[in-house]
Amino acid sequence: MYFDERAVNAVRERLADPASETLFEGRLSYSEYGDKEVLGRALADYFRTAGAGARADSPELFALMDAAFEKGYGRDRAVMATERQDRFFRGLGAAPEPFTDIYDCYFASGIISLSPDEEFVDGGAQDLFTSFRFARKARGRYRAIYAFEPDARNYVECAGNRELFDGRLHLYKLALSDRAASLPFLEDRQNSRIDERGGYEVFADTLDHCLADASPSFIKLHLEGGELAALRGAEGIIRRNSPKVAVCLDHRPGDIVDIPALLLSYNPDYRFRLRHYSSSITETILYATT
Repeated sequence: MYFDERAVNAVRERLADPASETLFEGRLSYSEYGDKEVLGRALADYFRTAGAGARADSPELFALMDAAFEKGYGRDRAVMATERQDRFFRGLGAAPEPFTDIYDCYFASGIISLSPDEEFVDGGAQDLFTSFRFARKARGRYRAIYAFEPDARNYVECAGNRELFDGRLHLYKLALSDRAASLPFLEDRQNSRIDERGGYEVFADTLDHCLADASPSFIKLHLEGGELAALRGAEGIIRRNSPKVAVCLDHRPGDIVDIPALLLSYNPDYRFRLRHYSSSITETILYATT
């Protein structure tokens, strides 16, 4: 994949710390060349050198990786990884059990601070767990939650979990995109997504249209590849409100550049930080704040 060098450099200049720089370069190389070993090495550097804030957010994850390195799994399991041609774990230098430390995912300490006036967008709500974590972290002091979930079975779970919230939760059975349309949808619970191979259609709309009368201050997106389109559909909100953004970067190879570059085109004051929440290739989150 070819990236415009000006866009890459513009994003690099807005990276706010060394951990973010390490993850950015690893994911950029992976997107350009498809080499999992390069990404594995970048994540190994991240796990070894990430600062106190990242370690505080994911204590079990970092403990797991530290133990793997200390026990020499980089030697023993690298052989296993070579035998099964798993270049990611070979680059990582360890092959621990898959693990994701998710409680602080999207809410990294030292990056995300919450005020009593937050209006939170949960794009890809699944079962409202992220919305619930937001409400807990805000200690119940917030203005509104706008949760979007198009998957029929997931939406039923969301509806069942509404009792955990009060009237400030607004639940939408909608996909988020850059236009209002019926779009093909692949229903696969946590992996559900807009996809041409989908067996049926869901209605999609833009955040700008759905929340025209609201003032979102924090947008979280985990849409299995639909994140860029959803941000295009939130241009007005982002230009007007400069919300905090936390978006998953795992699904489209170009997202590592395309998403932060798009955000910079809307607001050149954004600074970016990357954090990783898994011992696997997934769960890299881009945080954009002003």
